[in-house]
Amino acid sequence: MVKSVQIVTKIRISKVGQFSMVSLELLNVDNWQEICRLSVSEEQKNYYPIPNVYWIGISRYEEHTELFAIKSESEYVGMMGCGFDEDGVSGYINPFMIDEKYQGNHYAENALTLCIKYLIKNLNVKVIHLGHRKVNVSASKLYEKMGFGIVGEDEIDYFREFKL
Repeated sequence: MVKSVQIVTKIRISKVGQFSMVSLELLNVDNWQEICRLSVSEEQKNYYPIPNVYWIGISRYEEHTELFAIKSESEYVGMMGCGFDEDGVSGYINPFMIDEKYQGNHYAENALTLCIKYLIKNLNVKVIHLGHRKVNVSASKLYEKMGFGIVGEDEIDYFREFKL
C-alpha cells in the first residue's frame, strides 16, 4: 500500500493551461524503481551528478532523512528528501530534483511548498536549511523567491536558510 503525505496543492501547468494536483508520496517498495528512472538533463548533471538510486540507498542508513516521490496526478515528476538537520532541531531539504521532461511547469515551487509545510507540521521546525551549486541559477532563483536567504557559501555552493 502506498502512503502519501496528506498535503496537496493545485497548480497551473503552463504548457496545457490545466490544473493538476501535486503531492508528495513517501518513497516505498511500490514507487522507488520509477523514481530511479527520473533524471536531470546531461548539462544539469554537472551540478546534480548523483543519481536517485544513490539517494535512496543513503536514505536507508541516514536516520533523519525521509525521501518523497513528487507526483502530478498519477505521474512521478521528481524526488526530494527532508528531515531533521544535524542539530536535531532545524530541518533540511536534500536532495531535490525534477525530471528533465517535467521542468518549467512549477512542480519545483509547489513541491518545495509542500515540503516546507511537511517539515513545519510534522517535525515542528522553525528553521529549514538547504544548499545548492552556485552555477544552478534556476535553483537560486527558486530558493530566493521562496524565502531562503543565503547564510554561507564556499567556492562551489550556497547555503540557505528559511526562518518562520
